[in-house]
Amino acid sequence: MDMATSSCEIRQKGAGGYRPPFFGPVEDNFIEESLALPRSAIFERVVRLAAETGARFVRERIGKDPVEWLTTPKALFDGSAPLDACRTQHGFTTAMLFHELALGLDCSPSAMAGVPRPQVPIPGGRYRPPVRPRPGARRKDEGPALYTFVISTELCPGHVQIFGAMIARSAIEVRERLRLRCGPTLVDEAIVRIGFDWSEPMACAMVSDAMAHVLALASKDPTSSIAAGLDFQVEQRFVK
Repeated sequence: MDMATSSCEIRQKGAGGYRPPFFGPVEDNFIEESLALPRSAIFERVVRLAAETGARFVRERIGKDPVEWLTTPKALFDGSAPLDACRTQHGFTTAMLFHELALGLDCSPSAMAGVPRPQVPIPGGRYRPPVRPRPGARRKDEGPALYTFVISTELCPGHVQIFGAMIARSAIEVRERLRLRCGPTLVDEAIVRIGFDWSEPMACAMVSDAMAHVLALASKDPTSSIAAGLDFQVEQRFVK
């Protein structure tokens, strides 16, 4: 058996008999939407989902193999593996949002049926999130600005998720106010950013259309009357 034949067979069979959707001829194992995408788009989705899966498993101290999660059939994807879900935009964003919402290791499709998914297409049909300011980034003028924050962490007896926005002069000020409001445990888990991005998964899932419009206006002009004194927070808990 020559090396080329051996390599081809290994790629098609994959570890444990699983055949990754991004290997092998496109014509025989890609569904219609995949056929319209360049191979690089599927690779990009797979890499992004793999990175998010690994990050969540580390963040939440999940004692499982993230690669096994990616290649094992899930009820969320109607019996398909998460990697196979990357063939479609809907499946990919569902997988990414599933990790952001920290809904265990699997759930039924109905559990996420009403949750909106961010859709950010770019040429070629690929998914790329908007460029966001670095968390905790400092601004030169340190004038008033809209800051948003997300918290997603285990909190006995379950999991808590918080999204909020406030007018402040720095990320440090936001954290000080959060420390008084939520305590040191939760504030240490907070990710603080300048501005409002509704495509951020927790914002997309937890903020209403009307409030998103207000936050967008406040972000554009933090000195306006609609932004004056703005301090918004929404919270949800999952009890185990």
